[in-house]
Amino acid sequence: MLNYFALLKVDRPRLWGQWHSGSTATYSKSPISPNKEDIESWIKNELTKYPDASINEFVYSKEYLIYYTIIAFDTQQSSNVDMFIEHIY
Repeated sequence: MLNYFALLKVDRPRLWGQWHSGSTATYSKSPISPNKEDIESWIKNELTKYPDASINEFVYSKEYLIYYTIIAFDTQQSSNVDMFIEHIY
């Protein structure tokens, strides 16, 4: 049986030229769901938080750069996926 989850990275190019002590990106991950539509809905909800964004494109003129992916895995052929996802970021 396939399950799905999404990874989302939000970055702010305007901060790249400023001095800072860490990454300007924030990372999010969706819950695991057997329904891909749930994951797509989660992504759409997250994207509404960033109205001026370049989605999956490298466009500097936008306030935010957002990259995301949906990952599918077979629960019968995968083990410790929950642990893997927990420690991605």
